Amino acid sequence: MNNLRMQSQLSVLMLPWLAHSHANHYLELAKRLTQELSNLSVHFCSTPVILNSLRNDAHQHYSTRISMVEFRLTEQIELPSHWHTAKHLPPHLLPALIRAFAESEQTLVHLLETLKPDLIIFDIFQPWAAKLARQRNIPTAVYIGCTVAVSLFTHDYFEPSKEFPFTAIKLTQENRRQSSNPAEGQQGFQHFLEQIALCWQLSDFVIARSFCEIELKYINYFSTLIGKEVFLTGPLIPDFRISTSPVISQEADKVMHWLEQRERRSVVFVSFGSQYFMPYKEMEQLAHGLELSGTSFIWVVRFPEKAKMGEEATDTDTSARALLHGLADRVGPQKGLVVTSWAPQRQILLHGNLGCFLTHCGWSSVIEGMEAGVPMLALPMNWDQPVNAKLILELGIGIEIPQHGLGNFQGEDVAVCIKQILQSEHGEKVRRNAEDLAGVIRNRRDDDIRILANKIVGVVKER
Repeated sequence: MNNLRMQSQLSVLMLPWLAHSHANHYLELAKRLTQELSNLSVHFCSTPVILNSLRNDAHQHYSTRISMVEFRLTEQIELPSHWHTAKHLPPHLLPALIRAFAESEQTLVHLLETLKPDLIIFDIFQPWAAKLARQRNIPTAVYIGCTVAVSLFTHDYFEPSKEFPFTAIKLTQENRRQSSNPAEGQQGFQHFLEQIALCWQLSDFVIARSFCEIELKYINYFSTLIGKEVFLTGPLIPDFRISTSPVISQEADKVMHWLEQRERRSVVFVSFGSQYFMPYKEMEQLAHGLELSGTSFIWVVRFPEKAKMGEEATDTDTSARALLHGLADRVGPQKGLVVTSWAPQRQILLHGNLGCFLTHCGWSSVIEGMEAGVPMLALPMNWDQPVNAKLILELGIGIEIPQHGLGNFQGEDVAVCIKQILQSEHGEKVRRNAEDLAGVIRNRRDDDIRILANKIVGVVKER
């Protein structure tokens, strides 16, 4: 195997889901693998709008053996090319994006015939890519995020009549977002389970952005369920993101300057990722909770970019912006900072004046919170987020804001939880746990990429 590592040229094609968060951690994996394997080249495939965004980030200094390959979707009237990304995508267009990606099989066929990769690394949402690879005898690996979530989902598929064996992660109806049509919601969830089960069946092995120190038992259980080896990447946290856009850089400097002026461990950082747009009623309760807590805060709020579609802002968006302005006026500029553009999340998390991180529990945010050693306030919204929130509780590094069905929470509970994590004895214990876990992450042996690289070489050699 060592001879193959050193001599034979290897080629990997990566095809992440069309979200910037997925693209970023795929690209980080590509960087680490090309550093480990001097004979490896990576074809990183995504839509032009995502690739252009990656190129515009000054931190993206990657090997010349990583090539950016455009994956063009078929143009559709409802989904022009600037919407070929989940970032800032209006929620009603997400099904169209999923469909357009799945209907672009011929694009992938052309890339496979042209690039002739030795391995394909694909995302959990596109088993169709693995089907095309298998037809051409190309080995594949599916790349996932949090193992605890997919282990629960996979258990629901393979063992629907049995209780999940880990009670700390048990979800109830209170942990699931209510659907206006319960039957439709259940049907959609079943289709999702079938798709991820197909990914396990078609892949040669699984890659997980995780590490044994936080979820070893879930990794082992998941591997047993699917009968496949699971190889870890470790936390896989990229370097600081520094935008080349002068406007964005100025906004980031403004945020960090504001944070510098606050007291140590006094600020709540609120962020819900780039793909979730909080409904007005939830935003109203969150604003009420932040104001009621009397705590300094940075709140990053995102809105769908309707201007690109030639659409005018809706009454709901207008009301939401008015709500934010009203909140900022009432608490004053020394107490609250509302950010509607990009914010330097990792720099904020690592700053000593930050007291806690109020998060939707997207996996990238959870990993960054862990690495920073900052206590987390969990307010999950959908997908894997409720499960990730339970893992935060199990690890003792955060608390969860009560919800009565996801999205149905009260501002009073938000305020109580903020005060608990910043001012109580239990909050101090949570902080110590978070800092201890950060120390484990910083001091752990980074063998995961080497082990994964050996697996890739071995699979290619066998095939």
